[in-house]
Amino acid sequence: MKEWIMTTIRIFIYIAIFFSAFFNGQEQPKYPFFPKDQHFYLGSFPEFYKDFHKILIEKNLKPCENKSEYFTAFVLIRTDNTVEILQNQTAEKNKCSYNLTKEVIKHMDKWLPARIDKEPRATIAQLPIYVDDLFDNYKEGYLLTDYLKYSDFNISTFREEVVKYIDYSDFVLKSGKEPLRLKLNFSINENGEMSDLKIINGSGLVEFDDMVLNAVKKVVKKRKWEPAKIHKISINSVFNFSITFR
Repeated sequence: MKEWIMTTIRIFIYIAIFFSAFFNGQEQPKYPFFPKDQHFYLGSFPEFYKDFHKILIEKNLKPCENKSEYFTAFVLIRTDNTVEILQNQTAEKNKCSYNLTKEVIKHMDKWLPARIDKEPRATIAQLPIYVDDLFDNYKEGYLLTDYLKYSDFNISTFREEVVKYIDYSDFVLKSGKEPLRLKLNFSINENGEMSDLKIINGSGLVEFDDMVLNAVKKVVKKRKWEPAKIHKISINSVFNFSITFR
């Protein structure tokens, strides 16, 4: 019995998960990302944004001239609850938001260190910030995702198109009784194009992996989608795409 299972594991709404996309060619940091099943801040994002707004007002900080700055803060949260904002490409492009965030987080005191394998670990939290929302436009319970418009990339249609280019007959004997599993990662970037196509977990058969990659490339050739947007600002969306052959 031959069975294809293609599943989108997760769409990362705010930013790409590759450090290399944000650290401007520098060495990749030694810290892992903050686990997605844990809270980086007491009260999570609603409380983080609430405190951010409160500090902006209390410290009489001034809004950015560019009301459309969208900034992803990479914040190192240490095991002693201290934090440090890291420089990255989004910071370079949104200097006002970066500087405001750098000032604000100095006054925040509800950080929660991550626990990995039951031990506290220093990790990097990725915090999307649209600063103009956090001044006079702030509303109780604010979440940036309320202003998110998803990409029109349709995973079901994509799945159907990719399958048309895959011939798995040559791999029946090679795979034996063990299923072939392959996990890909790619982005729909700000221009609506697929980019950063990579293998996250290979199947163990290079020929199989290459065939699937080539099938994806054929489908996306000269194709564009409407990118995801925050407040009409196009942003990068990252997809994980798994395929299993039995």
